Amino acid sequence: MNKLKQTHRQRSLFWKPIAPNPQWLQKQAQPQTAHGATEIVAEDRVQASMTLAGTHALVNEAQNELLRRYEVEIKARFDDIEGVLKEILAQQGKTDFAGWANQQLFAKLGVKLTEEEWLSGLNMQSQKAFQTLYAKTLFAQFLRMSEDFYINDPLAGQRTQEAERIFKQAGFHAVGVAPCADGRLAHLISYVLRLPYDAVRRKAHAGALFDISESVRNWVFIEHTRFREGKPNSAEEPTRYLKIAVYHFSKADPTHQGCAAHGSDDQKAAEAALTKLKDFRQAIENRFGCGSTVQTLLIGMNTDDDSLKIHIPNEQGKVCLNRFVETDKLYQQTAGLSAEQAKQAIEKVIDDCNLNQSSTTPQPGVNALIAWLIANNFSQIAYVNRFENGCYSDIGHAERFIGVGNGFDEVQLRNLSYYSFLDTVEEGVNDVDVGIKIFKGLNVKKGLPIPIIVRCDYDGRVPGSKDRAEAKAIRIEKALHNRYQELSVSGLLQTMPTLRDFTGCKPAEKLPNLADSSASQRTA
Repeated sequence: MNKLKQTHRQRSLFWKPIAPNPQWLQKQAQPQTAHGATEIVAEDRVQASMTLAGTHALVNEAQNELLRRYEVEIKARFDDIEGVLKEILAQQGKTDFAGWANQQLFAKLGVKLTEEEWLSGLNMQSQKAFQTLYAKTLFAQFLRMSEDFYINDPLAGQRTQEAERIFKQAGFHAVGVAPCADGRLAHLISYVLRLPYDAVRRKAHAGALFDISESVRNWVFIEHTRFREGKPNSAEEPTRYLKIAVYHFSKADPTHQGCAAHGSDDQKAAEAALTKLKDFRQAIENRFGCGSTVQTLLIGMNTDDDSLKIHIPNEQGKVCLNRFVETDKLYQQTAGLSAEQAKQAIEKVIDDCNLNQSSTTPQPGVNALIAWLIANNFSQIAYVNRFENGCYSDIGHAERFIGVGNGFDEVQLRNLSYYSFLDTVEEGVNDVDVGIKIFKGLNVKKGLPIPIIVRCDYDGRVPGSKDRAEAKAIRIEKALHNRYQELSVSGLLQTMPTLRDFTGCKPAEKLPNLADSSASQRTA
């Protein structure tokens, strides 16, 4: 009995919530004009939201308010581009049109273009010119979002101490998350799991089919840093690396809105992700010995409502497809309980899950960590219930742009971007092809271009790292235009190469794209 009480006390240490950024929350609680000016209003709006009738005891309503404002504001900046540009270009007969157009664009969307960019869109008969103008405005919005994200930290993603403490208490010194590249999972870290983006490593691949060799190299780097520098903790401490793979499915339309990489077959998606986790674990053990065993965790995500299916590891850390808990059911089962009662109920369900399958319960730290993630997800379930009536209206793809390369931590919103992690187009061709297919349905059929942002991160501490990243970004951009030549020639493929120094909270840096370079050469 004493052992059970001690275990419960250990688990209870996990339940301190991670608070949102109070400065950003206070600022955003005030109505804003399109270019960011604020008006003073009553300060009790957020506090009132915390007393909503029927709120689950474990739901963080203040954080939900912050996340909703951020989502609505950022998506509106991208969704309003087409309409605003058409309104502006309808007045192209005005004197000093470029200057007036920039004033209108800034007032309505908060960004500006150069005079040359406006002049290129003066002839509305040229659909290609409008496509270029649309893409440049979208790219400007991305750069604005990136700057705000890293400088102002609106989602408190740089406040990692609490999450890192919880991970370490559970026995983990680092966490890597491998979700599917589908844009409906782009908000997995900051929204669905409610984790600080800077506390975990996220690398997305179509079908959650992450690169095992790349993951092993990252593990080696982390362990080397522990041995050499004692970061994030000493190598003598008995902690492990946690690898999480996240596949997805749709309960509302399982045969059409599941994972495209697996033909919307939920079973195949889960099996493929689990196989990757097993292979990664085996690769570490084969290469570095059983003492280097990593912990793996498999999660399924319902993209209709952001609820989760968490597959519970047994005492040896092994994952099985038949052992899982579903957070939407747990949310309903614990809705009438106090916070303490709900926590205990979640932990019991996690233990019972394996016992009901004739297996062993997970280690106490693993149980507590999963219980904490479930409680975090409860806030997202409440978020979708309140703001989306329990199910997203866009249960399919509705991304605004494609991101390829590495990085993109600033993309933390559902259906904002389809993302493909890659070093070369050739090795990531399957992921990119899926993205192009998606955007042919989203944009091309409406006469809008497919906007692709290329990102290559670099280490500002390493000589030549930026130059190598720039050469890589330009190489990827050229490869994209060569592969999708028909779209490129017609103006339906628009690209912007970017760099970012990942050693600090620094925004993306724009590089001249192919079109800019060609224009400069013609001028010269």
